[in-house]
Amino acid sequence: MPSITPEDLLHICLNFPIAACLVGRDGRLLAANYRCAELVDVPHENMAGRRVADLLGPAVHAKIMQDFCAFDAGEPVRDHETLMRGRTYLVAVQPIRPSRGIPRRASALCAAFADITDQKTLEARLELANHQLSNVNAKLRETASTDALTGLLNRHALEELLPREIARSRREGTPLSVLMIDVDYFKRYNDRYGHLAGDEVLGAVARAMARALHRPSDFVARFGGEEFVAILPATGPSEAITVAMRMQQAISALEIEHANSPAGRLTASIGGASRSSIPVGLSTAEVRTDLIERADRALYAAKTQGFGGINLSAQPGAGPQSAAI
Repeated sequence: MPSITPEDLLHICLNFPIAACLVGRDGRLLAANYRCAELVDVPHENMAGRRVADLLGPAVHAKIMQDFCAFDAGEPVRDHETLMRGRTYLVAVQPIRPSRGIPRRASALCAAFADITDQKTLEARLELANHQLSNVNAKLRETASTDALTGLLNRHALEELLPREIARSRREGTPLSVLMIDVDYFKRYNDRYGHLAGDEVLGAVARAMARALHRPSDFVARFGGEEFVAILPATGPSEAITVAMRMQQAISALEIEHANSPAGRLTASIGGASRSSIPVGLSTAEVRTDLIERADRALYAAKTQGFGGINLSAQPGAGPQSAAI
Protein backbone atom coordinates (compact mmCIF):
# COMPACT_ATOMS: atom_id res chain seq x y z
CA MET A 1 0.00 0.00 0.00
CA PRO A 2 1.54 3.35 -1.02
CA SER A 3 2.38 5.77 1.80
CA ILE A 4 0.85 9.24 2.00
CA THR A 5 3.40 12.00 1.89
CA PRO A 6 3.00 15.30 3.77
CA GLU A 7 2.34 16.93 0.39
CA ASP A 8 -0.46 14.44 -0.28
CA LEU A 9 -1.98 15.14 3.12
CA LEU A 10 -1.82 18.89 2.53
CA HIS A 11 -3.49 18.44 -0.86
CA ILE A 12 -6.28 16.37 0.74
CA CYS A 13 -6.89 18.98 3.46
CA LEU A 14 -6.91 21.90 1.05
CA ASN A 15 -9.35 20.18 -1.29
CA PHE A 16 -11.58 18.64 1.38
CA PRO A 17 -15.24 19.02 0.29
CA ILE A 18 -16.29 20.64 3.59
CA ALA A 19 -15.12 24.10 4.64
CA ALA A 20 -12.49 23.79 7.38
CA CYS A 21 -10.10 26.11 9.12
CA LEU A 22 -7.61 26.29 11.98
CA VAL A 23 -8.21 29.08 14.51
CA GLY A 24 -5.67 30.35 17.04
CA ARG A 25 -6.44 31.46 20.56
CA ASP A 26 -6.31 35.08 19.43
CA GLY A 27 -9.28 34.50 17.15
CA ARG A 28 -7.30 34.65 13.92
CA LEU A 29 -7.08 32.04 11.18
CA LEU A 30 -3.94 29.97 11.14
CA ALA A 31 -4.95 28.03 8.04
CA ALA A 32 -8.02 27.34 5.86
CA ASN A 33 -8.88 25.10 2.95
CA TYR A 34 -10.22 26.15 -0.45
CA ARG A 35 -13.86 25.48 0.43
CA CYS A 36 -13.58 27.75 3.48
CA ALA A 37 -12.16 30.52 1.26
CA GLU A 38 -15.12 30.06 -1.11
CA LEU A 39 -17.52 30.25 1.83
CA VAL A 40 -16.35 33.78 2.75
CA ASP A 41 -15.50 34.81 -0.84
CA VAL A 42 -11.86 35.62 -0.03
CA PRO A 43 -8.82 34.46 -2.04
CA HIS A 44 -7.27 31.47 -0.34
CA GLU A 45 -3.84 33.07 -0.12
CA ASN A 46 -5.36 35.95 1.88
CA MET A 47 -7.07 33.83 4.53
CA ALA A 48 -4.25 33.24 7.05
CA GLY A 49 -4.04 35.88 9.72
CA ARG A 50 -7.53 37.25 9.17
CA ARG A 51 -9.88 37.66 12.14
CA VAL A 52 -12.65 35.10 12.43
CA ALA A 53 -15.05 37.85 13.49
CA ASP A 54 -14.41 39.69 10.21
CA LEU A 55 -14.69 36.64 7.95
CA LEU A 56 -17.27 34.40 9.63
CA GLY A 57 -19.08 36.89 11.85
CA PRO A 58 -19.06 37.92 15.54
CA ALA A 59 -21.36 35.06 16.56
CA VAL A 60 -19.00 32.41 15.17
CA HIS A 61 -16.03 34.13 16.81
CA ALA A 62 -17.80 34.28 20.19
CA LYS A 63 -18.74 30.59 20.00
CA ILE A 64 -15.16 29.57 19.15
CA MET A 65 -13.84 31.53 22.12
CA GLN A 66 -16.38 29.70 24.32
CA ASP A 67 -15.20 26.41 22.84
CA PHE A 68 -11.60 27.20 23.82
CA CYS A 69 -12.73 27.68 27.43
CA ALA A 70 -14.75 24.46 27.38
CA PHE A 71 -11.87 22.37 25.99
CA ASP A 72 -9.49 23.92 28.53
CA ALA A 73 -11.88 22.84 31.30
CA GLY A 74 -12.03 19.32 29.90
CA GLU A 75 -15.68 19.70 28.88
CA PRO A 76 -17.12 18.27 25.64
CA VAL A 77 -18.26 20.59 22.88
CA ARG A 78 -21.27 19.48 20.88
CA ASP A 79 -21.79 20.14 17.19
CA HIS A 80 -24.08 23.11 16.69
CA GLU A 81 -25.85 25.07 13.98
CA THR A 82 -25.06 28.63 12.95
CA LEU A 83 -26.22 31.11 10.32
CA MET A 84 -23.69 32.72 7.96
CA ARG A 85 -24.52 34.80 4.92
CA GLY A 86 -28.07 33.51 4.75
CA ARG A 87 -27.08 29.84 4.92
CA THR A 88 -27.28 27.34 7.78
CA TYR A 89 -24.15 25.39 8.72
CA LEU A 90 -23.48 22.51 11.11
CA VAL A 91 -20.26 23.36 12.92
CA ALA A 92 -17.95 20.76 14.45
CA VAL A 93 -14.79 21.71 16.37
CA GLN A 94 -11.85 19.75 17.70
CA PRO A 95 -8.97 21.02 19.86
CA ILE A 96 -5.37 20.98 18.69
CA ARG A 97 -3.18 20.31 21.70
CA PRO A 98 0.60 20.72 21.78
CA SER A 99 2.77 17.76 22.59
CA ARG A 100 4.47 19.81 25.29
CA GLY A 101 3.33 22.35 27.83
CA ILE A 102 0.01 22.43 29.65
CA PRO A 103 -1.66 19.19 28.50
CA ARG A 104 -5.27 20.37 28.79
CA ARG A 105 -4.81 23.73 27.08
CA ALA A 106 -5.74 23.82 23.39
CA SER A 107 -3.38 25.88 21.24
CA ALA A 108 -5.81 26.00 18.32
CA LEU A 109 -9.21 24.75 17.19
CA CYS A 110 -10.02 22.95 13.99
CA ALA A 111 -13.50 23.98 12.83
CA ALA A 112 -15.48 22.34 10.01
CA PHE A 113 -18.61 23.88 8.45
CA ALA A 114 -21.14 21.63 6.66
CA ASP A 115 -23.85 23.46 4.69
CA ILE A 116 -27.21 22.01 5.79
CA THR A 117 -29.44 24.77 4.41
CA ASP A 118 -31.27 22.50 1.98
CA GLN A 119 -31.81 19.89 4.70
CA LYS A 120 -33.20 22.52 7.10
CA THR A 121 -35.49 23.86 4.38
CA LEU A 122 -36.79 20.36 3.74
CA GLU A 123 -37.27 19.79 7.48
CA ALA A 124 -39.20 23.05 7.75
CA ARG A 125 -41.42 22.06 4.82
CA LEU A 126 -42.02 18.64 6.33
CA GLU A 127 -42.84 20.19 9.70
CA LEU A 128 -45.29 22.58 8.04
CA ALA A 129 -46.83 19.72 6.04
CA ASN A 130 -47.18 17.62 9.20
CA HIS A 131 -48.77 20.56 11.02
CA GLN A 132 -51.22 21.11 8.18
CA LEU A 133 -52.00 17.40 8.04
CA SER A 134 -52.57 17.36 11.79
CA ASN A 135 -55.00 20.29 11.44
CA VAL A 136 -56.82 18.53 8.62
CA ASN A 137 -57.10 15.32 10.66
CA ALA A 138 -58.35 17.29 13.65
CA LYS A 139 -61.00 18.96 11.49
CA LEU A 140 -62.00 15.59 10.06
CA ARG A 141 -62.34 14.13 13.56
CA GLU A 142 -64.35 17.17 14.62
CA THR A 143 -66.57 16.88 11.55
CA ALA A 144 -67.08 13.18 12.16
CA SER A 145 -68.18 13.82 15.76
CA THR A 146 -70.24 16.99 15.19
CA ASP A 147 -73.88 17.25 14.23
CA ALA A 148 -74.00 19.46 11.13
CA LEU A 149 -77.34 21.06 11.96
CA THR A 150 -76.85 22.02 15.62
CA GLY A 151 -73.07 22.07 16.06
CA LEU A 152 -73.39 19.74 19.05
CA LEU A 153 -71.76 16.34 19.36
CA ASN A 154 -73.55 13.74 17.26
CA ARG A 155 -74.88 10.29 18.14
CA HIS A 156 -71.59 8.64 17.16
CA ALA A 157 -69.59 10.87 19.53
CA LEU A 158 -72.13 10.25 22.29
CA GLU A 159 -71.71 6.47 21.95
CA GLU A 160 -67.95 6.92 22.32
CA LEU A 161 -67.99 9.36 25.24
CA LEU A 162 -70.71 7.80 27.40
CA PRO A 163 -68.78 4.52 27.99
CA ARG A 164 -65.72 6.57 28.98
CA GLU A 165 -67.75 8.48 31.56
CA ILE A 166 -69.24 5.25 32.86
CA ALA A 167 -65.75 3.80 33.26
CA ARG A 168 -64.55 6.95 35.02
CA SER A 169 -67.55 6.96 37.35
CA ARG A 170 -66.86 3.33 38.23
CA ARG A 171 -63.15 4.03 38.76
CA GLU A 172 -63.64 7.17 40.89
CA GLY A 173 -66.80 6.03 42.70
CA THR A 174 -68.73 9.13 41.63
CA PRO A 175 -72.37 9.46 40.52
CA LEU A 176 -73.40 9.79 36.90
CA SER A 177 -76.56 11.31 35.42
CA VAL A 178 -78.06 11.32 31.94
CA LEU A 179 -80.73 13.73 30.68
CA MET A 180 -82.87 13.13 27.61
CA ILE A 181 -84.40 16.33 26.21
CA ASP A 182 -87.22 16.50 23.66
CA VAL A 183 -88.67 19.64 22.07
CA ASP A 184 -92.42 19.61 22.76
CA TYR A 185 -94.83 19.35 19.81
CA PHE A 186 -91.98 19.74 17.34
CA LYS A 187 -93.84 18.05 14.49
CA ARG A 188 -96.63 20.58 14.94
CA TYR A 189 -94.01 23.35 14.80
CA ASN A 190 -92.67 22.03 11.48
CA ASP A 191 -96.18 21.68 10.11
CA ARG A 192 -97.00 25.31 10.90
CA TYR A 193 -93.70 27.13 10.33
CA GLY A 194 -91.88 24.84 7.90
CA HIS A 195 -88.84 22.57 8.14
CA LEU A 196 -86.32 25.35 7.59
CA ALA A 197 -87.71 27.25 10.55
CA GLY A 198 -87.65 23.99 12.49
CA ASP A 199 -83.97 23.54 11.70
CA GLU A 200 -83.26 27.06 12.96
CA VAL A 201 -85.15 26.32 16.15
CA LEU A 202 -83.14 23.15 16.80
CA GLY A 203 -79.92 25.14 16.40
CA ALA A 204 -81.15 27.80 18.82
CA VAL A 205 -82.25 25.17 21.36
CA ALA A 206 -78.90 23.40 21.07
CA ARG A 207 -76.98 26.60 21.80
CA ALA A 208 -79.24 27.43 24.73
CA MET A 209 -78.72 24.01 26.30
CA ALA A 210 -74.95 24.19 25.80
CA ARG A 211 -74.90 27.54 27.62
CA ALA A 212 -76.84 25.98 30.50
CA LEU A 213 -73.99 23.52 31.14
CA HIS A 214 -71.57 25.26 33.47
CA ARG A 215 -68.91 22.56 33.88
CA PRO A 216 -66.33 21.58 31.22
CA SER A 217 -66.97 17.88 31.94
CA ASP A 218 -70.69 18.14 31.05
CA PHE A 219 -71.74 17.80 27.43
CA VAL A 220 -74.89 17.60 25.34
CA ALA A 221 -75.31 15.71 22.07
CA ARG A 222 -78.01 15.40 19.45
CA PHE A 223 -79.59 11.98 19.85
CA GLY A 224 -81.77 12.17 16.77
CA GLY A 225 -84.54 14.35 15.37
CA GLU A 226 -85.60 16.80 18.07
CA GLU A 227 -84.12 14.68 20.89
CA PHE A 228 -80.92 15.49 22.75
CA VAL A 229 -78.92 13.74 25.47
CA ALA A 230 -76.84 15.44 28.14
CA ILE A 231 -74.17 13.56 30.10
CA LEU A 232 -73.45 14.91 33.58
CA PRO A 233 -70.43 13.26 35.27
CA ALA A 234 -70.13 13.40 39.06
CA THR A 235 -73.73 14.60 39.25
CA GLY A 236 -76.44 13.16 41.50
CA PRO A 237 -80.24 13.34 41.09
CA SER A 238 -80.87 16.73 42.72
CA GLU A 239 -78.03 18.38 40.80
CA ALA A 240 -79.28 16.77 37.59
CA ILE A 241 -82.74 18.27 38.12
CA THR A 242 -81.10 21.67 38.69
CA VAL A 243 -79.30 21.36 35.35
CA ALA A 244 -82.53 20.25 33.65
CA MET A 245 -84.34 23.30 35.02
CA ARG A 246 -81.54 25.58 33.79
CA MET A 247 -81.89 24.05 30.34
CA GLN A 248 -85.64 24.60 30.30
CA GLN A 249 -85.21 28.17 31.48
CA ALA A 250 -82.62 28.82 28.76
CA ILE A 251 -85.01 27.44 26.12
CA SER A 252 -87.92 29.43 27.53
CA ALA A 253 -85.78 32.59 27.44
CA LEU A 254 -85.55 32.22 23.66
CA GLU A 255 -89.23 33.24 23.56
CA ILE A 256 -89.88 31.31 20.35
CA GLU A 257 -93.53 31.42 19.33
CA HIS A 258 -95.25 28.05 18.90
CA ALA A 259 -98.89 28.62 18.08
CA ASN A 260 -99.58 24.89 17.78
CA SER A 261 -98.44 24.20 21.35
CA PRO A 262 -100.74 24.56 24.39
CA ALA A 263 -98.06 26.76 25.92
CA GLY A 264 -98.07 29.14 22.94
CA ARG A 265 -94.27 29.10 22.97
CA LEU A 266 -91.50 26.61 22.42
CA THR A 267 -90.83 24.33 25.40
CA ALA A 268 -88.95 21.10 26.07
CA SER A 269 -89.59 18.11 28.27
CA ILE A 270 -86.75 16.36 30.03
CA GLY A 271 -86.33 12.87 31.42
CA GLY A 272 -83.31 11.77 33.39
CA ALA A 273 -81.62 8.86 35.05
CA SER A 274 -78.92 8.78 37.72
CA ARG A 275 -76.67 6.28 39.43
CA SER A 276 -74.94 7.08 42.69
CA SER A 277 -72.17 4.68 41.68
CA ILE A 278 -71.44 2.05 39.04
CA PRO A 279 -71.50 -1.52 40.38
CA VAL A 280 -68.49 -3.64 39.52
CA GLY A 281 -70.73 -6.52 38.48
CA LEU A 282 -72.40 -4.55 35.66
CA SER A 283 -70.74 -4.18 32.28
CA THR A 284 -70.35 -0.79 30.66
CA ALA A 285 -72.89 -1.78 28.00
CA GLU A 286 -75.42 -2.75 30.69
CA VAL A 287 -74.97 0.54 32.53
CA ARG A 288 -75.27 2.50 29.27
CA THR A 289 -78.50 0.69 28.37
CA ASP A 290 -79.93 1.18 31.86
CA LEU A 291 -79.25 4.93 31.91
CA ILE A 292 -80.57 5.59 28.41
CA GLU A 293 -83.68 3.42 28.82
CA ARG A 294 -84.58 4.87 32.22
CA ALA A 295 -84.03 8.42 30.93
CA ASP A 296 -86.25 7.60 27.93
CA ARG A 297 -89.02 6.25 30.18
CA ALA A 298 -88.70 9.30 32.42
CA LEU A 299 -88.99 11.52 29.34
CA TYR A 300 -92.14 9.68 28.28
CA ALA A 301 -93.57 10.28 31.75
CA ALA A 302 -92.69 13.97 31.50
CA LYS A 303 -94.38 14.16 28.10
CA THR A 304 -97.64 12.92 29.61
CA GLN A 305 -97.74 16.15 31.60
CA GLY A 306 -98.28 18.02 28.34
CA PHE A 307 -95.22 20.27 28.07
CA GLY A 308 -92.26 21.52 30.06
CA GLY A 309 -92.12 18.57 32.44
CA ILE A 310 -89.07 17.09 34.19
CA ASN A 311 -88.90 13.52 35.46
CA LEU A 312 -85.83 11.80 36.82
CA SER A 313 -85.23 8.21 37.87
CA ALA A 314 -82.75 8.39 40.73
CA GLN A 315 -81.90 4.67 40.84
CA PRO A 316 -83.00 1.50 39.02
CA GLY A 317 -86.49 0.60 40.29
CA ALA A 318 -86.97 3.89 42.15
CA GLY A 319 -89.85 6.24 41.49
CA PRO A 320 -89.21 9.39 39.48
CA GLN A 321 -88.64 12.86 40.91
CA SER A 322 -90.40 15.56 38.91
CA ALA A 323 -90.46 19.31 38.41
CA ALA A 324 -91.96 21.67 35.86
CA ILE A 325 -91.75 25.27 34.74
